[in-house]
Amino acid sequence: MNILCYGDSNTWGLRPMIGDRYVKEERWTGIIGTLSGGRYNIIEEGLNGRTADETDVEEPFLNGRSYMTACLLSHRPVDWLIVMLGTNDVKTRYNKDAEQVADSVCLLVKDMKRLLDDRQNERVSVLLVSPKSIDERILGDSAFDEYSIKKSRELGAKLRSRSEKEGWMFLDADETGAVLGEDGLHLSGDGHRKLAEGIFGIIDGIGRQIIRS
Repeated sequence: MNILCYGDSNTWGLRPMIGDRYVKEERWTGIIGTLSGGRYNIIEEGLNGRTADETDVEEPFLNGRSYMTACLLSHRPVDWLIVMLGTNDVKTRYNKDAEQVADSVCLLVKDMKRLLDDRQNERVSVLLVSPKSIDERILGDSAFDEYSIKKSRELGAKLRSRSEKEGWMFLDADETGAVLGEDGLHLSGDGHRKLAEGIFGIIDGIGRQIIRS
């Protein structure tokens, strides 16, 4: 089973304060692979700074929409599409409220699913993950302010309602017990494990239901 994980630095596995990358076995993507006993082929598509659809003037390649088509068509067939975005979209320079961020993320996911439905025979399942909300420790980073923190905390409920409307699976990272590292932005090692366990529980549970039926 091919699982495509599309996200930002918390999917890439950036280590807080240090800036290097957790090793594969420590990243939530890698942990899911381990938990599956090798039954799942995990495709890691995380990029530091990636947004749902905002374009950074200095780094335009961070726009998740602009890379979407090449990414999906490269990795077909995709059985599960897991998307965890939104943290970078709450940055002050993008001037979006939580509703607008949720709309951007969900429109991206809808278009990703539509593309896969059109270009592969296999049915793709969608899991939308609301990222772990940031906290006050991030305020030393000029890209974020207190309103960014507020928006990130509001995002989970807004993404949940949209997921229910679309019929997607949903997970709020704030409800998994995942914790952030010292920078208030990136998942700690334990945070990666908690998130992986939450995601694996959903995917493996659905898979077992399909086998039984």
